[in-house]
Amino acid sequence: MLAESKKGSKYKELLEKSIQLVKSRGFEEIKTELDGYDDPLSFSQQKGENTYQPDITAKNNRGKFYFEIAQKTSEVTNLVSKWKLLSTVANMKNGGFSILVPYGQNKFTQDLVEKHNIKAN
Repeated sequence: MLAESKKGSKYKELLEKSIQLVKSRGFEEIKTELDGYDDPLSFSQQKGENTYQPDITAKNNRGKFYFEIAQKTSEVTNLVSKWKLLSTVANMKNGGFSILVPYGQNKFTQDLVEKHNIKAN
């Protein structure tokens, strides 16, 4: 399950680095699952039973942005659904959707984004 990839110190370390990157780009009102931050809101798809929570949400003067940390998973279908949903919500809110790609995850991420036509930075 996608939640399994969010366990462990490696994910927490990636999340902390990602928050620093988001802050350095001028974003405010950052939400994430780490201690000291509010949790981001979760989204559900109308046709499915899955609930998706972005890794990080933040705002700047252009709108609300959603950030995901790319991690290989065996549940590609759920990951693609989550990214498509977050991309759609970001577009509706005049914001953006970005996938933060750690070392070693570039090909996996790029292949998914291209194959499934996901609008992401």
